[in-house]
Amino acid sequence: IGTEWDAKERMFRNFGGLMGPMDETVGMQRWSKGPNVTVTVVWIDPTNVIAATYDILIDASAEYTHYRPPLNQPLRPGVWTIRVLHHWSPVAETRFLISPLAYMKHQPIRQAKNSYMEQSFHGLNPVLNIPVHLGQVEQAKRNAVLTGPALEHWVDGLVGAMWEAGDVCSTSMTGGPGTSCPVMQACAKTPWSSLSPDPKSQLVPPHADGHIR
Repeated sequence: IGTEWDAKERMFRNFGGLMGPMDETVGMQRWSKGPNVTVTVVWIDPTNVIAATYDILIDASAEYTHYRPPLNQPLRPGVWTIRVLHHWSPVAETRFLISPLAYMKHQPIRQAKNSYMEQSFHGLNPVLNIPVHLGQVEQAKRNAVLTGPALEHWVDGLVGAMWEAGDVCSTSMTGGPGTSCPVMQACAKTPWSSLSPDPKSQLVPPHADGHIR
């Protein structure tokens, strides 16, 4: 699940995978070879409300399928669930985070309102055995109007539950022994840090032959 799906390159251009209430999410599936089959995809919001459902016909030669469901915006913040069903039996499931909106036009949100849109297929809840608890709905309404430190605490809690640090580095130019973090690699020596060298973007004064590299 992501945004900015590049069908030609078969990848999401939103590399960080960060999504908010106003983003247009896309579901992508990768398939192994097999016979033609029809599956049902169900999108479930954080309150267990079925926000979208649709069928996909998988051709025997298809390797990837993708679809952007017509979800009403803004999306409800929290952890969403996607289920893929075959003959109403689950065959795959994934979860993704819609992060609450804490800033608008570079400024912290000072006043919030519960304006999140719902598009519900309540009739499918019993079929899929997805209970809707009133407590979840009420808590979601309270979360929707949070501001200030309470909103930031909620965002931090959601992100901390869904993400984990893949690696760490030290901003020291040397790293290693003799630094404040002797066991930590220097950011300048990692391939992923924004402090690591990027020769293609570094320009120097032209050489005598006119070249800049």
